[in-house]
Amino acid sequence: MTSPSRVINFLNFNQTGTCISMGTSEGFEIFNCDPFGKFYSDESGGYGLVEMLFSTSLLAVVGVGDQPAMSPRRLRIINTKRHSVICEVTFPSTILAVKMNKARLIVLLEDQIYVYDISSMRLLHTIETATNTRGLIAVSPSLENNYLAYPSPPKVINSEIKGHATTNNISLSSGDAGSNTSATDSYVDTSVFSALRNGTSDSGPSGSFKNGVESAPVSTVQSQPNPKNTNNIIKNGDVILFNMQTLQPTMVIEAHKGEIASLTLSRDGTLLATASEKGTIIRVFSVETGTKVYQFRRGTYPTRIYSMCFSDDNQFLAASSSSKTVHIFKLGKSAFETGSVDAHNNSDLDDQEGDEFSIEDTEEGENEEVTSLGQSSGASFDSSQMDGHLKEPVVDASRRTVGRMIRNSSQKFSRRAARTLGAYFPIKVTSLLEPSRHFASLKLPIEGSGSVKSIAAIGQPVDVDTTVYPELFGNNISDSSTGDTKAGVMKMVPVRVISSDGYLYNYVLDPERGGDCLLLSQFSLLMC
Repeated sequence: MTSPSRVINFLNFNQTGTCISMGTSEGFEIFNCDPFGKFYSDESGGYGLVEMLFSTSLLAVVGVGDQPAMSPRRLRIINTKRHSVICEVTFPSTILAVKMNKARLIVLLEDQIYVYDISSMRLLHTIETATNTRGLIAVSPSLENNYLAYPSPPKVINSEIKGHATTNNISLSSGDAGSNTSATDSYVDTSVFSALRNGTSDSGPSGSFKNGVESAPVSTVQSQPNPKNTNNIIKNGDVILFNMQTLQPTMVIEAHKGEIASLTLSRDGTLLATASEKGTIIRVFSVETGTKVYQFRRGTYPTRIYSMCFSDDNQFLAASSSSKTVHIFKLGKSAFETGSVDAHNNSDLDDQEGDEFSIEDTEEGENEEVTSLGQSSGASFDSSQMDGHLKEPVVDASRRTVGRMIRNSSQKFSRRAARTLGAYFPIKVTSLLEPSRHFASLKLPIEGSGSVKSIAAIGQPVDVDTTVYPELFGNNISDSSTGDTKAGVMKMVPVRVISSDGYLYNYVLDPERGGDCLLLSQFSLLMC
């Protein structure tokens, strides 16, 4: 039964993008994506956070404060199979985010991060952070690369020449752990946790609860601004990587000049993607080395990036934004992987920003140095041309507009011009002609100009029978050698999108041709 007054407070996919958790003003619900259907619901009150642990029966939930038992400061770990509360933990302030893998549970407050051992709910570490009202945090689902990523506190840099200094000299120091242990536990049942590493969460021997801090919190030492120096620069686009196994920070990555708006770790924990609040540039870094290995341009105009997600094989990166569009970038051989960029010189490319002129497409005055062949020496490139991509991209008939035709023609002309003139013009001039583009995209069928947030997930490749969708695939199926149209089964990549107005959209992406993603189905989460 659906109440017309029910409000969605929270939506998210699980770590594999196969399930959806939704918190509303009246309870929470869990859905399966394929086949779509609701398999669990609770109507005990308003929920603001509902996070799943893969596809197990373990949930981490936080209320919205509509009743005393649903305090936004109280975290509850529940078992949906047993319909029981395993553990409750009350924190000193509102919980902004909760993330999990099979070894760690992370709780984010506005200026603190708590790291728990999920098998016993023992507090391992407390990290003091800068104010993080957006609740930005990323946790690797992989235990092999068990990392946590979060925005670094702003850094004031005193530069006597220009704003070319970096934040590599941020130092991390330890303090007294005891003064930061402010979370109190009122109830715990650890019988579920012991089976987590075996992929189950509904059985196992009982364990004892132990509350304590074994490691000191991390604090960031910040430089004090010099009011006499007009060249002071505030950089707040850095990201800290924290090893959740050793409970030590590993590095500070200089991601952007502007404030971080979105960040995510790949499912194997080897890559970190970031976007600033301007939203025009998306960067991908190696977690092991901190080197920038990919850089993509999402679009010309500023927008808010709501979410980013890697595919399982790290071949695709999806980014959803306030423009109601999801862009998919193809990660092929980066300049770092092919040896054309020295890992130690990546930050130097960014440090040249102050000496270069800016154009409309660039973020924060950043222009990419592109070679005459269109291959960026800064690991920035047109992902629509990856891996010898010569086939015509898929075209969604419903998105055929005069504006898109003109824009596509302009982009094709500029790429040809860049390749022709690249040998004669300086590389910085060539970069103006050669735009870095997405490999594929989709536009959500949402009417009106209201703000609708969206989250995307990329699934495993599936076989799609094109004869079932003749209106979608009719003009998009052709033999690459003869050009003849043919029907049959095609290997496609699912792209799922959930929106804050309560819908699940199922798209498919042609992994070879890119272009427009095709909408196969959509479902209402509120009417299910």
